[in-house]
Amino acid sequence: MKKIGYCLALGLAALAACTSKDKNSFSVDAKFANLPTQKVYLEEISTNEIKVIDSIRPNGTGAFVLEGRGGEPGLYRLRFEQERYIMLALDNEHVKINADWDNFDNYTISGSAGSESMKGFIDVMRSHLRDVQTMYVILDSLQVKPGKDSLMAEAKKEMADMNQGFVKYVESYADTTKSLPCALFAVGMLNPEVEGAYLEKFARNLDKRFGSSKMATAFVERYNKLTSTTDVPENSVVIGGPAPDFTLATPEGKQLSLSSFKGKYVLVDFWASWCAPCRRENPNVVQAFAKFKDKNFTVLGVSLDTDKKKWTDAISADALTWNHVSELQGWQTKVARIYGVQSIPANFLLDPEGKVIAFNLRGAEIEAKLAEVIK
Repeated sequence: MKKIGYCLALGLAALAACTSKDKNSFSVDAKFANLPTQKVYLEEISTNEIKVIDSIRPNGTGAFVLEGRGGEPGLYRLRFEQERYIMLALDNEHVKINADWDNFDNYTISGSAGSESMKGFIDVMRSHLRDVQTMYVILDSLQVKPGKDSLMAEAKKEMADMNQGFVKYVESYADTTKSLPCALFAVGMLNPEVEGAYLEKFARNLDKRFGSSKMATAFVERYNKLTSTTDVPENSVVIGGPAPDFTLATPEGKQLSLSSFKGKYVLVDFWASWCAPCRRENPNVVQAFAKFKDKNFTVLGVSLDTDKKKWTDAISADALTWNHVSELQGWQTKVARIYGVQSIPANFLLDPEGKVIAFNLRGAEIEAKLAEVIK
């Protein structure tokens, strides 16, 4: 998963107040029952930034209107101060949203075919993540029960089939949706290191499907940059070289340094709660940790989250029982830039002296490498 896990999209550039008569205007007319008092923001999502283009503090009725201007389809979101979001794919449209704060995910949306399609995609994604979390619980329970090898193997296969089925759904949706923002949001769920062949074909066909646009051009440029740096980190973090030290806060607010783990093999694991490929990879890291944690090995999770609760909830849900740190700055995380991280999940395996001996290990590669180096 890439930025936004990898959500690669470039939205509209010049945005200001608008009127319904302006053909380059768009608006979001929303009504939320039981909406607590808070500010609401309409934000544009691009590859480089998330930019506020309008905001409002709704009155006691829970009704509000947010507006902007553009010239081509773009990816947006409603962001509430209490850290809830609604994703939107807008093309100079006037959208209506009806919702209940106490039943937030079941909102209805009209006036924008792209935004309606986006909601359907996100509903499927949420269902998949719930199924995956259930499988995590099953795998965790089987992990501690002796003599359950056949059940464990069956559960792992079911998990793999489930993830592969979701990937196929994402690819099919991205290939068939008529909304460019929706297509780019969907492929942001994919991992270029695994689905590289598909993404290359997808990027090559963008112009044929959607014509020339800033959004499509930005995606192709971003994809080309990512694929040119997949094998080697951007800076001096190389095999055999020292891993740069860093100190970040744990969920409890304590400062924890990478150097405090010297003397152990350490997997520095970059991930985020919102990154679907990361969540799919987590069971492999959990399994490797369980097998080697008593053999001078540990994991240090570095999160690219911005929401502390979502970060800690994901740690608990995925049973990630190692140390975790984060700046809670998303893709502005300085440590990610120092390590040349361009996409997540990304990891770096360090030896007891703090030197990098491997990076971007996936699936069974983690255990295989640990078995090789830990005698």
